[in-house]
Amino acid sequence: MKSYTRIKNLDNVIINSNIEEDSKEFLLNLWKRKKPAPGYNRAYTAEFPDGTKVNIEYNFVREVVKIEFFPSDDTRHFYVMIQRGTILQEREFQSNRPVSLFSRLSKYKKYFSYLYDEQVLKTVGGCYEIPLESKHPYATRDFHHLQFKKIIKFKPKLFRERITEYLKQKELRQNQYKGIKKILYRLPSDIFDGLMILFLFYLFYLGKLSAINFSLTSILYSVMTGFLDIYWRRRSPLITKALLFSIPGLVIFWFHYQLLEWGIDEPAHKYLNVLFFLLKEKIGLT
Repeated sequence: MKSYTRIKNLDNVIINSNIEEDSKEFLLNLWKRKKPAPGYNRAYTAEFPDGTKVNIEYNFVREVVKIEFFPSDDTRHFYVMIQRGTILQEREFQSNRPVSLFSRLSKYKKYFSYLYDEQVLKTVGGCYEIPLESKHPYATRDFHHLQFKKIIKFKPKLFRERITEYLKQKELRQNQYKGIKKILYRLPSDIFDGLMILFLFYLFYLGKLSAINFSLTSILYSVMTGFLDIYWRRRSPLITKALLFSIPGLVIFWFHYQLLEWGIDEPAHKYLNVLFFLLKEKIGLT
């Protein structure tokens, strides 16, 4: 008789444990994600064992929770608006009458405790005795902070903002150098500017650029290097460099008009040997 009682009690324990496991599995899968309505960021829905349905929508920027309540023992539809633990509205949907839903919602606090979005529970703030922390093992804790951080991190930048950020970083990096290191840091760009003037002169030497075009282009580029230094390279411009780079253009411009005065109406690049002779004479090397 005792052995039979023990076996019967053991069966009851096994049956009860299976019921608890089924109940636990039901609670863990109770809340499901749904598409949020306009103005909300996340939404959840659940159907309780008695047939009552609940929809929750959450706006994490305004910290507002909207709970739609469809009780199984009533044909009416209710909704609640909560902001940071304060109930803003409790109304019956069709007539828009204010109602008290404490007795109706508080009895489902066990099911609300398995909502895995803990930030929603914190925003509800204990209203209707709904717990502030989730019992779900995979609860998303501090989800509001992570979501807000994610939005800021992946916010697309405008092209102008990217350029401004790049120039600020360049200026900070350049200000780290002093003395000879600063001169060496800016030397590659100065060499590049000089090579550009030489390239223009080479085009003039080949006859690809006329004397007027070479003069205007070289003078314009020498002025433009100052703007490049200020606005792109983020450094003070060298006036001596701008004057030095404009000298070839001024010399060719002077030589072009010198040839016109002599009655020579041919491209100036054919008389570069004459130009060099004149320059030597001016400098006093002959």
